[in-house]
Amino acid sequence: MLTEGAGTLSDLVAPAVRLPLLLGVGLAILQQATGINTVIYYAPTIFQFAGLTEATASIAATVGIGVVNVLVTFIAIRLVDRAGRRPLLLWSLAGMGIAMLLLGVGFALENSGAGGAAVSLGQVTAASLIIYVAAFALGLGPIFWLLIAEIYPLSVRGLAMSLATVTNWAANFIIAATFLSLVDLIGESGVFLLYALVALLAWLFVFKLVPETKGLSLEQIEAYFRSRGRPGG
Repeated sequence: MLTEGAGTLSDLVAPAVRLPLLLGVGLAILQQATGINTVIYYAPTIFQFAGLTEATASIAATVGIGVVNVLVTFIAIRLVDRAGRRPLLLWSLAGMGIAMLLLGVGFALENSGAGGAAVSLGQVTAASLIIYVAAFALGLGPIFWLLIAEIYPLSVRGLAMSLATVTNWAANFIIAATFLSLVDLIGESGVFLLYALVALLAWLFVFKLVPETKGLSLEQIEAYFRSRGRPGG
């Protein structure tokens, strides 16, 4: 029997590993493609786009986003073994998608001159980003890392987790590096609506493919994927 870390690259395409590999790499890409680190890295710039030109207000809003991220992550840690991985992922992606949709619509209305005076774009931006980061911290943020530690067979766990992690950071770099270019190309509204679309695709990905692993041993999870890996399984 193979021991942990003894697997090779060829073992990653074994029938029992293909679906877990797809889930890990897919979630690694989707976690970043929903725009989370764009929001974290470029929060002051996004607030400036929304009209918060004063540095103090922009920094305060950015700090608030960071505080929300930390606090909700602690809540997620308490909920993950009660509510389950799959429900938290689905609620997380739904919240992220709605927040990006609101933000994209807010910028579209402002740019078209149709925005109302009752609520400023700065307020919409702050509320949307807080909802977005809270939703991310509740599910997609921590649960991705938990799942990639659970779903792989022992023989390839180290190798598969490394691949998912490298993919995650590569996607992080690409999404962050292209943010300002995308803004120039399709505008602020277009970028945030694109992130909302990606969140919808990620929701469908989780709904169709990600199983619930709450309460299952690593051996039970491996047996589940082995059965799915058989022809007709």
